[in-house]
Amino acid sequence: MGSYEEYLKRLHREANHAYDIAQVARSKGHDPKNHVEIPKAKDLADRTQKLLDFLHPRNTAEQIRTLTKDFDGNRERVAIEIARIVCAESYLYGTLMDCSDCGGTGIKKKGNWESPCYECEGIGNKLGFANNIDVDFKETMKVFDSKKGNLWSPDSPSQRLSEMAIYHGMCAGLAVLTEGILVAPLEGVVSARILRNTDNTYCLAASFAGPIRSAGGTGQALSVLIADIIRRDFDLVNPVMSFEEVERYKEETGAYARGLQHRPSNPEIETIVKSCPIYIDGEGVGNEVTGQRDLPRVRTNKVREGMLLVVCEGLVLKAPKILKYVDALKLDGWDWLRPFAKGSKTGGDNSVKPNKKYISDVLAGRPVFSQPMEVGGFRLRYGRSRLAGLATTSVHPASMKALAGFIVIGTQMKYERPGKGTVATPCDSIDGPYLQFKDGSAKTIVNYDEIPMRYPTDPDYDIETIWDLGELLVPVGEFLENNHVLLESPYVPEWHKQVLEEKGIDYPNNFSQAANHVKNESVPLAPDYVGFYSDITDEEFETLINNLDRFGNLDNEEARIICYKLGINVRVVPNGFQIYGDRSRPAIEWAVLYRNKEKTNKKSDFLAHFNIRPRVTYRIGTRMGKPEGSKMREMKPPIHTMFVVGHKVGNKRLVSDAAKRDDAVQVGIRYCNKCGDFTTKGVCPKDGENTLFQSHEWVSPTNDYKELYHEISPNDLWESALQQIKTAEENMGIEEVFGQENKHKKIAINPDVKGVKGMTSKDKINEHLIKGILREKNDISTFRDGTMRFDMVDITMTHFKPKEIGITAQQARDLGYDCNNENQVLELMPQDVVVPLNCSQHLLNTTKFVDDMLIALYGMDSFYNCEKINDLVGHLIMGIAPHTSGSILARIIGFCDVKGHYGHPYFHAAKRRNCDGDIDAIIMLMDGLINFSKSFLSAHRGGLMDAPLILTMTIEPTEIDKEALNVDTMWNYPVSFYEGTMNRPSAKEATKSLGVETVEVRLEKGLNAFEGFGYTHKTTDACEGPKANPYTALDSMKQKTYMQFELGEKIRAVDNKDQAGRLINRHLIRDMRGNLRAYGQQKVRCTKCGESYRRTPIAGKCIAVIEKDAENPMTGEIEDRICNHKLILTVHQGSVEKYDGLIDSIIEKYGVDDYTDNLFRLVHNWVQDTFSKGDESIQQKLFEND
Repeated sequence: MGSYEEYLKRLHREANHAYDIAQVARSKGHDPKNHVEIPKAKDLADRTQKLLDFLHPRNTAEQIRTLTKDFDGNRERVAIEIARIVCAESYLYGTLMDCSDCGGTGIKKKGNWESPCYECEGIGNKLGFANNIDVDFKETMKVFDSKKGNLWSPDSPSQRLSEMAIYHGMCAGLAVLTEGILVAPLEGVVSARILRNTDNTYCLAASFAGPIRSAGGTGQALSVLIADIIRRDFDLVNPVMSFEEVERYKEETGAYARGLQHRPSNPEIETIVKSCPIYIDGEGVGNEVTGQRDLPRVRTNKVREGMLLVVCEGLVLKAPKILKYVDALKLDGWDWLRPFAKGSKTGGDNSVKPNKKYISDVLAGRPVFSQPMEVGGFRLRYGRSRLAGLATTSVHPASMKALAGFIVIGTQMKYERPGKGTVATPCDSIDGPYLQFKDGSAKTIVNYDEIPMRYPTDPDYDIETIWDLGELLVPVGEFLENNHVLLESPYVPEWHKQVLEEKGIDYPNNFSQAANHVKNESVPLAPDYVGFYSDITDEEFETLINNLDRFGNLDNEEARIICYKLGINVRVVPNGFQIYGDRSRPAIEWAVLYRNKEKTNKKSDFLAHFNIRPRVTYRIGTRMGKPEGSKMREMKPPIHTMFVVGHKVGNKRLVSDAAKRDDAVQVGIRYCNKCGDFTTKGVCPKDGENTLFQSHEWVSPTNDYKELYHEISPNDLWESALQQIKTAEENMGIEEVFGQENKHKKIAINPDVKGVKGMTSKDKINEHLIKGILREKNDISTFRDGTMRFDMVDITMTHFKPKEIGITAQQARDLGYDCNNENQVLELMPQDVVVPLNCSQHLLNTTKFVDDMLIALYGMDSFYNCEKINDLVGHLIMGIAPHTSGSILARIIGFCDVKGHYGHPYFHAAKRRNCDGDIDAIIMLMDGLINFSKSFLSAHRGGLMDAPLILTMTIEPTEIDKEALNVDTMWNYPVSFYEGTMNRPSAKEATKSLGVETVEVRLEKGLNAFEGFGYTHKTTDACEGPKANPYTALDSMKQKTYMQFELGEKIRAVDNKDQAGRLINRHLIRDMRGNLRAYGQQKVRCTKCGESYRRTPIAGKCIAVIEKDAENPMTGEIEDRICNHKLILTVHQGSVEKYDGLIDSIIEKYGVDDYTDNLFRLVHNWVQDTFSKGDESIQQKLFEND
């Protein structure tokens, strides 16, 4: 690349151009707002201020930048200080005003139901600001500190003002902690309340909701610490907990235990809630509690999810983090937390034992690849390919093929260590699998094309046993991130090469040279010639030497099996079997020496003679996790437009059907502040101003709002939209209007455009129907916010070759890369991505839709002008993760035939993600800028999640998820690292004393953190590997499960009996029991109108009223029209019995433990009794003799 600065300038220039065009389109008044609703942000400070509405009239961004310098980049200290500043500003300069949503009542009405207002938490007022706050924050804090002791009084407006100020401070502090991109500050912190204790003192209650989960344990824990620091400013004391309140916490913890990472014991819960300086409250969701109901200080009888997350996962699991800042700030009142922190400290025990956690949940169709630390499993090798880091690891592509494609690029693997999950990518410069074939031959697979792609159930499947899965390339950064001790490294070629370089020796080309190096230079034997001698016993070694001649011929089968264990190549010869290849040479030479009586047949003597260091140190257990995936995101069912068609148009939800009716529609009534007119549109049709929400009303041709009905009438708008498109076709010509040659169809006379039955948004504003028509025309659907989303697995990439991503060297140069040929390895820029090929057509259709929309609706020139997939290269996108409320600017530079998208570690970390199987989305930039609107988002809790409320223009390594700082950037790990691992040190020693360079080290040294990354192992092709996973390719779960166990029969490291027991016990039995329970509690459903009933109506048919006061065509009388359609069950016998035969055959073939076998027989009998086919007409007798 020319330079990173030039790259950014180009990126920003193109993004700003797109913003300019989108703003012109928006200004025409066809959207809910007359401006682009995704503001640009340049850094964390900017994101924080633009994310939270109450920060808009302030200088918070500049304050964060100043504090960041003052605290030397310590984000936690910045968050604590900014929380106090925001709280002080809100208190001093804020004004209480009536909530606009509920009119100051605190109550929202929906029909006959009333509920607390979501916006003001049922209080009735909110905090507003008359003017921008331009006062220097240091002066603000002086004034605020001078008022301490007299800030509020009970049951007065000052109490509500103080509560809102504290709430603002907590949200602002949490926003800084979460890089200003997560939804937690918006949706996770619900409110702050001042509560009275029984001794007439006052304490602070902080209320949390489910989205606080997105902040992670650190964010949850530190939000409580921030609240504690703020409450001291208001002279609030610790809460005094009643017995009933403590018991309520215990009951809720037990009820929600399965949704928690950690469940504290009841005594621990009691200690936490009695000692915590904050009364931790939460929003009620899900089931209600059975005891301790209607407590005065608890506003709900439901389980408080947010509270449980903060108490159990935040305070307990992140106790050391809290205490770090408690000690630094010299805060009192937190000593009770120290016992919780002791269990988190790493002691002197650095032993490594088999860890079965990763196989605790075996699922059908997702095979186990190896038992914990089992011989034959993946072998640990330290290193990073150009497709690894940030939880991504690499395996040989031949290993993927040998495993029948159950691992493809992008597949999540659950693994034993150092972390929990990883995504697999190809690296063909490490060892592939060692396979035995049906003719008895065996070899290590070096090239991907050496073996065909076959399933174990195929008749021509030629693999007899997978003796060794090959190597798993794990970056040191994964051990750093998971704080796992560094395991002893095997002796690998890159280590040996550096040992020889220190002595000025070239790497050996053959075994003779390697043996001479051992003899003359006192160095270990080159690892290329070393088998897996740590995997065999002394007796087995003696057997091998006793049955091996100087030509490598094997005398018996036992010796051949030992060669399989050693990973030595075996071939079929006329008189039997013969070993060959590099790994065979030491054994053959030793056998000759033994037969000449020059050496013994002892393994220890052999290892000492050749100075052999272990080729294998640790095996890592693995299983398949989530399958790879990339596809266009669709609503269920898919829709084309955010246009309300009502609940009476049938399940197809066609706009054309709604146009035939004159049904009332619930919409938001709005008014223009300039002209005073009422409207249902977001932009005033008269003067183009944004309108203001007033209330939700039903609008029909006959009620009080009939004069507005023409604005939302499906018939009027449908005919108008079709006519507008027809006019555009006639005036400009279809080829010009809808531009591209490969357009799959013109607009149909009556296209099947699908809308929504209703909206849960606050504004309830319809989208323009032309957009829906054009989406249907281009074969795409919309998401709930008006954009087109494309979901794909996150995969790391730091370097690429133009050829492998489908572009030429010239295209790479046009993108700004310094490229000489298409096979050159180029360093990826942080905001460039490679997207999956299977999404490319829908992405192309999206660009065509945007161009059609610009011409037909906005009367503007087309923007993309893409005619083929390759034309998408260079266009800008937004990347967004589901748990965030911000997006990241990025650029498409190519396509890969994988089920995921390659991106720089910075890009994924900027979304607060890693690459352990996470799935994120991309949005074409122009589509998002024009079509996204907050007015479409749900007004319910969580509605702001997964919405691009902000666009980050530039990625800063210091302002993204800290996991990216652990990505290692070296071309080679130094000898000091390999030798240092022999002592099994802590992971932190890798960068402190063992010489490993990571992003964090580069930042500390002032090195370029954007360019100059290295990688230790080469990859020929980033797309090499199987293209289809059996889990997604096979039709039935039965086929997938049989394939899972057939593969297990082939893998040496898999115990199929153990796998069968875990699968049946953890998945299949639970599914059967759950379905049986659901069958007995199910509802019945009408196949026509969709109405469901807990009990079947006496009539035996649907009795739902589908039209009131309708005329009976037979009698002429006015009466309600009943659906009268047939009813069906929602859970069927087949759903309950679907795994019955499968489990039985698995147990019969592979066996399980007695407990699982007996449990299945019991459940099987329950199912058989439920669906008994006996003569049910015979009266059952109470006693046998009756």
